[in-house]
Amino acid sequence: MARFVDADLELLAQVDVLLTDVDDTLTRHGKLAPATLKAMSDLMAAGVRVIPVTGGCAGWCDHIVRAWPVSAVIGESGAFRFRLNEHGRLERHFIRPLEELQAEQRQLLMIAERALQQVPGARLAADQPYRLVDVAIDHAQDVGPLNSEQVAILIALFDEAGASARASSIHVNAWFGDHDKAAMAQHLLVKDLGLDARDRARRVLFIGDAPNDEPLFREISLSVGVANILPHLDKLNWAPRWVCDASHGEGFVEMANRLLAARLRPFNE
Repeated sequence: MARFVDADLELLAQVDVLLTDVDDTLTRHGKLAPATLKAMSDLMAAGVRVIPVTGGCAGWCDHIVRAWPVSAVIGESGAFRFRLNEHGRLERHFIRPLEELQAEQRQLLMIAERALQQVPGARLAADQPYRLVDVAIDHAQDVGPLNSEQVAILIALFDEAGASARASSIHVNAWFGDHDKAAMAQHLLVKDLGLDARDRARRVLFIGDAPNDEPLFREISLSVGVANILPHLDKLNWAPRWVCDASHGEGFVEMANRLLAARLRPFNE
């Protein structure tokens, strides 16, 4: 696995869109450090559009897109994209009609009730009341952490019911449909930003930390893992191209500093 410090600066100099996971990529134990927030702001000031891609709830995403230095946010594992228009008003795009997605969410909550009976240490995520589409079961945020076998049982119960389920560093997120983070990212890159395949290959970078980021490691050729992804690499069919020396938000800052250095380097001198 290549270290991010060895990434070609000339290659990175073309990047002007950064997709980033949130939990344990931007944060550490749920906290966003001032240095990480500054790195995001510095990237935006340098012309790099920062777009969080998270399993986090709609309420959290509403806050992120309004208060953080970002261009847009993808939430609930790819169910929607939020952004502010030129007048500062919220625009929401859902992968399918919201009424359909919310009917499916009611089914997911019934499956979750059965799952919690089989894995007593788990519980619905504290942010479930603020979710519009998916269901999240807490395995390492306010409970546990549960072991890998317990997490696997939760995922299997949703899979058996015909739902998709993925484990992040803190939650098991479940939804109906074949969408994921990568599918909504593709929509945003093509429909919102107008990037063709060549643009996406050279101008977009993704950074993440967990197995549920694998779809984006697969789809984005310039991909980075913060160091806390190392214990998960043997579980991935698609690993990040580079791995930072630092973990969590410090790894994000490491990536941001190298990306900024690449954009400021006078290659034509």
